[in-house]
Amino acid sequence: GDQWLCQCGCQRRQGGWYLRCLAGAGECEYDQDTGDSYVGHELGHVIMMKMHVGPAIISLIVLLILAACQPQPTEIVELPTLAVLPTVTPSDTPTLTLTPSPTLTPTATNTLTSTPSPTLTLTPTVTASVTSSITPTNTLTPTPTTSATSTATNTPIATNTPNAPQILSFGASATTVQANSSITLSWNTNADAARIDQLNAQGVVTQTFSIVPSGTLPVLVPGSGQLVVYRLVAQRGGLEVTQSLPITVLCATAWFFGNEFAPPGAGCPTAVGAIGTGAFQPYERGYMLYINANNLNTVYGIQLQDSRFISYPNGWDGTTAYSCWGTVGSGFFAPQSMFAWVYCTTNPPVAVPGGWGMVIGLATANIDTSNRTIQYEEGTGAFYIDAPIGVFRFVPSTGVWSKIK
Repeated sequence: GDQWLCQCGCQRRQGGWYLRCLAGAGECEYDQDTGDSYVGHELGHVIMMKMHVGPAIISLIVLLILAACQPQPTEIVELPTLAVLPTVTPSDTPTLTLTPSPTLTPTATNTLTSTPSPTLTLTPTVTASVTSSITPTNTLTPTPTTSATSTATNTPIATNTPNAPQILSFGASATTVQANSSITLSWNTNADAARIDQLNAQGVVTQTFSIVPSGTLPVLVPGSGQLVVYRLVAQRGGLEVTQSLPITVLCATAWFFGNEFAPPGAGCPTAVGAIGTGAFQPYERGYMLYINANNLNTVYGIQLQDSRFISYPNGWDGTTAYSCWGTVGSGFFAPQSMFAWVYCTTNPPVAVPGGWGMVIGLATANIDTSNRTIQYEEGTGAFYIDAPIGVFRFVPSTGVWSKIK
């Protein structure tokens, strides 16, 4: 009445077939040659057959036996479950040699050993720190210190510098003023002695003031030019330093020809321009100009060469005629009035054979007898006279003229 689920298999032994079945908890074996059966345990169900047939027949027999071993169809449902169990037999691979997998875990431990290796890598980083300590920059630092020492060697020369005079400040209460007005100069120096020089626009010293090393000084700004310069000079131990302070001068009187035409560095007018009788005549290589104003009755002979001029008080009596120039060609004119007197009785700026005729030639136009204006420049002695062709500036100290307009 017992039922078993059997699992059977065949093996070939010594020319015969060997059938082995597993049934329930027991085991049975069938020997083809002897027809004997063997039961491995006390429980078992044996089917004995003598087989002298080929493998194909044996396979059929095995199928029949399997069918016999499964009387209950309900058990067939369990077969797949047991079929999985035999599959568990390969679970003899519970040679879970996966256990060596944990052995692999020590391999991971070796990986941890690698972890100290990076720690060693950090050690070279410390070596890099040693590279940082290759702050032979410190070694270099002495080198610049040495060069600084060289500079210090020069410092002794600089040590003299504190003993040299110094100008700490220099200024004025105003830097743009009317001519002949007063301003106050102030200064501060490290020096044993000091002075202030007053210079005109040409850089010529016109006045000097002896002063203390630090202090103030009221000065009257002259109208000798549109620019006055005050120069502070500080002295100590045979050395001196200077600093200049320019003052712009606004002229109280305007130039008759326009302030914008006054040459750079020119002084202010001494007075308004004087108007008087005059005359003008152009020549081949120069001019002649006459003015009678402010008790001035003068004739000026002007040559183009070297911009030279010469002046003569007018000596013409108003009636005498002169003719020292010979024949006058077409297109030229004879000198006239006071100019004829100068031409025939005086010498040009530079005396040469032939006199004025050689220096300036013949007149190129008749005399112009319109009034002239004259105005003097303060401080320089220069003066200005107008003419039909422009304004002439004459500097008596040099004997040089220029046309400014």
